[in-house]
Amino acid sequence: MKQHKETPPDRSVLGAERSLTILNAFVDATEPLGLKELEAKTGLFKSVICRYMLSFTKHGYIIQKQDGSYQLGPRAFQLGKSFERLFDYADFIIPTLEKLAKETKESAAFFIKQENKRLCLYAVDSYEPVKAIVKAGALFEIDSTSSSQVLRFFSIKGNAAQSQGRYICLSSGINNALSSSMSAPIFGVDNVLIGSLTIFGLSLRFDPMATLPMREKLLSFAQELSAQLGARSAYHNPNSDIFITSDALTHDTSIKESQY
Repeated sequence: MKQHKETPPDRSVLGAERSLTILNAFVDATEPLGLKELEAKTGLFKSVICRYMLSFTKHGYIIQKQDGSYQLGPRAFQLGKSFERLFDYADFIIPTLEKLAKETKESAAFFIKQENKRLCLYAVDSYEPVKAIVKAGALFEIDSTSSSQVLRFFSIKGNAAQSQGRYICLSSGINNALSSSMSAPIFGVDNVLIGSLTIFGLSLRFDPMATLPMREKLLSFAQELSAQLGARSAYHNPNSDIFITSDALTHDTSIKESQY
């Protein structure tokens, strides 16, 4: 007789869940929130929210204004500054690169824009005996490589919405006739571009145009990493189609080609 696996019990604490739900309502708020807005954002009754606000204001996480509305308090700011001091991108990016290299069998790297150059911030080599390699700390021109395409286009505010859901850039034989690469943008807090998540390898083994499963994997890793780094809904209807800058330009004439 086949036994059904039991669903593990929910051990979350209701009070903690409600507290976080209320505080999360302030994350994207551009002005103080009243009880009516908080009720709509959280799905909690006003009477419930009021009880939690007593504790939040007591400990300085929330301030109640004279008109009765609420905003984040100084303790929330201190918590954010503590996060900034302790947060290290490497704790999230390097494990992602290691998983990408292991699952795709190709090398992986993370590039950022450094003035008018692109810097390889982190890199993990392929585990294959014959492979393409780039060293962390290496500085390159922003050219036609896939990572350059990402850094050039998605670093401009508002451009992500012009990609028609396509976030995967490809290149082949740009600086090395034997290598190809595939990149996707990584966003952080306020959905600002942080850098380019890139897979690269020898063209004889790695053909970006013909590797739909790898494009899907890269996009999945990119979305997961962006969420870990603070992005929220940064990808608009994402799909695994190849992104080409010129296609985006033809769909939005307000974007000037000179920007690229």
